[in-house]
Amino acid sequence: MARMKVQESETVEFKELWSDTALEALAAFANHKGGKLYVGVRNDGEIVGLAATDADQQRIVNQIVLALGLRPAVEWETHGRKRLLCFHVEPTTIPTAYRGRYFVRVGSTNRDMAPDQVGRRFMMKLGETWDALPSRFALDAINIDAFRKFARLAKVRLPRLGEDDPPADVLANLGLIHDGVLTKGAMLLFGKEPQYVATAAQIHIGRFKGGLTLDDRFIAGTLWNQLDSVLEAFRGYLQIRSEVKSTALTVEGIQRHETWEYPLDALREATVNALIHRDYTIPGDIQIRVEEDRIHFWNPGRLPEGITLPDLLKEQHASSLRNPLLARTFFFAELVETWGSGTTRMRNLCRKQGLPEPQFSETGGGFSVVFAKDTLTPERLASLGLNDRQVRAVAALKSKPNGISNAEYQRLTEASKRTASRDLDDLEARGIVARVGRGRVTRYRLIGP
Repeated sequence: MARMKVQESETVEFKELWSDTALEALAAFANHKGGKLYVGVRNDGEIVGLAATDADQQRIVNQIVLALGLRPAVEWETHGRKRLLCFHVEPTTIPTAYRGRYFVRVGSTNRDMAPDQVGRRFMMKLGETWDALPSRFALDAINIDAFRKFARLAKVRLPRLGEDDPPADVLANLGLIHDGVLTKGAMLLFGKEPQYVATAAQIHIGRFKGGLTLDDRFIAGTLWNQLDSVLEAFRGYLQIRSEVKSTALTVEGIQRHETWEYPLDALREATVNALIHRDYTIPGDIQIRVEEDRIHFWNPGRLPEGITLPDLLKEQHASSLRNPLLARTFFFAELVETWGSGTTRMRNLCRKQGLPEPQFSETGGGFSVVFAKDTLTPERLASLGLNDRQVRAVAALKSKPNGISNAEYQRLTEASKRTASRDLDDLEARGIVARVGRGRVTRYRLIGP
């Protein structure tokens, strides 16, 4: 029994006989990465052969050209005494439809693309982005206060820009106006009625505790207004811990230090990322849930092609901008540092404050960031029965992602080797630290309770 050496995948499909579903597969390949369709092979890879003539081959090719507008490479392959047909298509510049439906390859299956996906594919293939598309509004739709706010924010990176400069010239330089027509990105940034170009271009934020909704609001307006309003909401939702530090026995030497439950700069970074990277072709709000022990951000649209979740954990990673005009404008306003550094900045800020690193995921057709509150406070650790040495060690581990050794624990706590081993074994048993390595290279890393 002859079998194929390859398996069905995102670039390979088998068909025992030629059928309409073969055309769907070719369209899906063209809309994805390209691929090969083998006719004369069962789904399990068994080669059964195809009883067809060269005339049959030409008839099939003509059907492909008429139905899909594709011209695949075609060849006969011989496996033992059996022949099969192989059709190879390349990815196309413009999305390919079959009978009015657009298919895309997902794993080894062909799926219908949602209407918003089709629109994104057309823009992507044509080199267009949503924020560069023309709106139906002219310069008189500009909110001059929003424009002046940008001018103030951008005075460092655009030192020649003044608040009284003609908006038309500035927007033209930013790529936000063409032939007197504002782009959709310009309307979100500077429009009097930004939601006219995207009804769902708003943020739904709420505060929850013990199953109760304490606050629930929708924030619309320009992107600048949305950012400011969300930060103001955070200041109202979150608690502040104050510490008094004395550097000298004088009034001037007494300093009051305030620490928010979460670093506000990290929350601002997450909000900015949601505003400039979300997919505005999807009719959904940005959602922010402030709960007792976490803050959950969600924005419509998964990561852009070419960026994966593991990439976000790298110190420097490539940046694929879904809305480059929005991102560039926020960069000039000093609300974006460098491309690809936002997730690293959020992680560093949380780590510096002794909080768990934010968790990134793709869920529900969108992108999610979760900030968790510190559950390893000295008070809570003491309530769990940990001794003073262990409490001090956990506090130190919060800023040591590579962990500590037994010897380092001894130096930190002034404990004997036997006591250090007993303390560390107890922390491991409680699920607060994890043992990594063996022997002299053994280290203990913080994993949480």
